[in-house]
Amino acid sequence: MSKGTKSGKCKLCLETKELNFEHIPPRSAFNKDTKYYVIDQTEYYQKAKEYTFGNIKPKSRKEQGGMGEFSFCFDCNGFLGSNYVRTYKKFAQIAMSIIQSNDKNIKAFQFDISDINLLKFLKQITAIFIASNHHTFTESYPELLEFVRNKNTSELSERFRFYMYLNNEGKNRNGQIHFTNLYGTVCEFTFRPFGFVLSIDNPKRIMELSEITNFKHYDKANKLDKLPIVLNKYPTYYPFPLDYRTEIELNSST
Repeated sequence: MSKGTKSGKCKLCLETKELNFEHIPPRSAFNKDTKYYVIDQTEYYQKAKEYTFGNIKPKSRKEQGGMGEFSFCFDCNGFLGSNYVRTYKKFAQIAMSIIQSNDKNIKAFQFDISDINLLKFLKQITAIFIASNHHTFTESYPELLEFVRNKNTSELSERFRFYMYLNNEGKNRNGQIHFTNLYGTVCEFTFRPFGFVLSIDNPKRIMELSEITNFKHYDKANKLDKLPIVLNKYPTYYPFPLDYRTEIELNSST
């Protein structure tokens, strides 16, 4: 179902144009028929437990047709689709298949990603964070725009570190920027089967997660026969960044 268009400033080319609805993550990566509620973020944070475990029902109507925003113009949406989305879809299908075909209690998986163009995958992740945030996000971090817009570049400042995990339990996380006491500036996006964290200006590694920053150095010409990756699987019941407590842990807390 089409959600039409809106006039506005494209978050990628920064031009004022007609914007179409950008599915976040891509529609082909299990986001075709997603149903969801739009809830005021402050209220959601204050009443996270009540919303998560059903004590409060959202007052807004249920949206459908996939999660997303009016973030990009037709040209930029098409650019992402032709260059990065198919790679993201491919990796998502592999990850979802692995999760669904194994015991639900398994908390970590190792599998081969030698057939994935990791640079394209990282650029699509970056595009997700750009689409999920306000224009002021890339005004503060313009390097992210260049990294996505230039399909050939692997240059990106070391101030940006990317992490990844698997997810099939809990709630989605919206990718918006947060300023935390423990981890500094982070964005976290979660939509099954993936979770991603973008850490900004924090030299300390986030130990719980698999760092994928080096995906930017992927060279298709020097493709490896085998490239294993280990990804932990975490639940995301609350909207707070890097909170991976289980349902049992949350219900037992005061």
